[in-house]
Amino acid sequence: MSTTTETTKKLGHEYIQVDEDQIAYKLLQEFEAQVTRMYKDKKMLRQVHTKMHGCVKAVFSIVEDLPQELKIGVFGGEKKNFNAWVRFSNGNTQPQKDKKKDIRGVAIKLLGVPGEKILDDQLLAETQDFLLMSSETFFAKTIKELSRLLNAMTSPNFFKSKLFFLNPLLWPIIFRATKSKVACKNPIDIPYWSTQPYQFGTIDRAVKYHLRPSPCNTVVVENTTDDNYLRYNLAQTLHDNEAKFDFFIQFQTDADAMPIEDPTVAWSSQYIKVATLTIPPQVFDSNAQIEFGDNLSFNPWHSLPEHRPLGAFNRVRKKVYEAMSKFRHEFNHLPVAEPKDSEDFLNDINPINTKVTLDQQVPSKRILYTTAEVIVNCDKKKAYEFVSSVNKLSSWLLKTGPIYGVIKVKTLRGHWENVGDNRLVERGDTATLVEELISVHPYSNYAYQTTKFSDIFKHFTNKTYGHMWFDTVDDKTRLRWVYTFTYKNFLSRLFLSLFVPLFLKKYLQNGLNNAKEFLED
Repeated sequence: MSTTTETTKKLGHEYIQVDEDQIAYKLLQEFEAQVTRMYKDKKMLRQVHTKMHGCVKAVFSIVEDLPQELKIGVFGGEKKNFNAWVRFSNGNTQPQKDKKKDIRGVAIKLLGVPGEKILDDQLLAETQDFLLMSSETFFAKTIKELSRLLNAMTSPNFFKSKLFFLNPLLWPIIFRATKSKVACKNPIDIPYWSTQPYQFGTIDRAVKYHLRPSPCNTVVVENTTDDNYLRYNLAQTLHDNEAKFDFFIQFQTDADAMPIEDPTVAWSSQYIKVATLTIPPQVFDSNAQIEFGDNLSFNPWHSLPEHRPLGAFNRVRKKVYEAMSKFRHEFNHLPVAEPKDSEDFLNDINPINTKVTLDQQVPSKRILYTTAEVIVNCDKKKAYEFVSSVNKLSSWLLKTGPIYGVIKVKTLRGHWENVGDNRLVERGDTATLVEELISVHPYSNYAYQTTKFSDIFKHFTNKTYGHMWFDTVDDKTRLRWVYTFTYKNFLSRLFLSLFVPLFLKKYLQNGLNNAKEFLED
């Protein structure tokens, strides 16, 4: 390490700012004051990346036959596959709606990592953390610049906060911070970067990390309007699909063009793949696992010396992250402990569902749709089996307004369990229609298309679509029914644009309310 007075920069070399300790201490005081105000009478969450979408199990697999110069630390031992916990999050200091642009984060904690670690109180811990975010570069050039921004953001003084954003001298960091925020439909569908550098073996080698989703991933998007849709979309995706990421390193090859101490500069060297992160199908949205994820601590200094964090921001992180983790755990009366690996770590994963969807998909044009939802005090399995039952449909989908309820259901092909199964549905006015399953994810969601209307609707539409979603909310089940009409022409659209919100939405909602009564009886 050197002071900032040196003029010739060296690869992998750090340049210490004289006031780093004071800035770190100031940040720590501000963070402690902020979270104490925010969580005075409730469980304290972490100060940044507060909102978690899910903490999931994964396997971190080292690339076979890496060149000798890349066999460093976790990438160079005899062990080639590490179980891992992966936490997806929003970066904001307070939980907010997922539709708001934000810095998205992913934290990876490898388990069963041998060797002494950097932190004195975690010397024998068997974990290695990698922290990444959804922006290639960080928004602050220096820790002093970051301190000014966070001081304004965490201040209880409303006017002080607003005055900060009115100062034109500070607009560059505000612009970079705003630019670094991204919209997101599913956490497994975006890339992540470490933004900060790390040692790679010897002191003259530094790298940054990059995590890139596989283009072969199946990405389920239930909706993008719910306050917590990222958790729901992640849960629906991982119910019976695996997700893969490629993990890359990027070497510092020019000490001036790729600085250690300025994370606003993107490095231009090539990415080298060194591992694959595989997230198997699983259920992760129980209250117990959410609690576990919220209590976990992630810190880039949970690390082997070969992967030592570099740069001013990482040096400040060492002081702040460690202290804030202890402060949070003490406030919540919880011990600070690293998780252990186990032979049965992956025993509770779900099987991959390989044939669940027809080629026919819901169109995105010339449609009108509505939704209804209800929270039911039962698990998803019970809710799914009841709602999807052919024999139960007539008991809960009853007449509402001008729309008659179901009085009879007859299976035509299959047992209404698999893609391609269909059934004839008769309503109380003797009108009939045919429903066919086009997507089946047991206990998670299913979709169907409706054709062969015998009533007035045959003049307005050729096909409609229904999609039933089952999400876990506080260990209860949210039933969400999305119903979509295609329309034939302008007059059809005019009629349906009145019918759907005025009558169909109430019909769906009444049906779900009836189902709730049966399920909770």
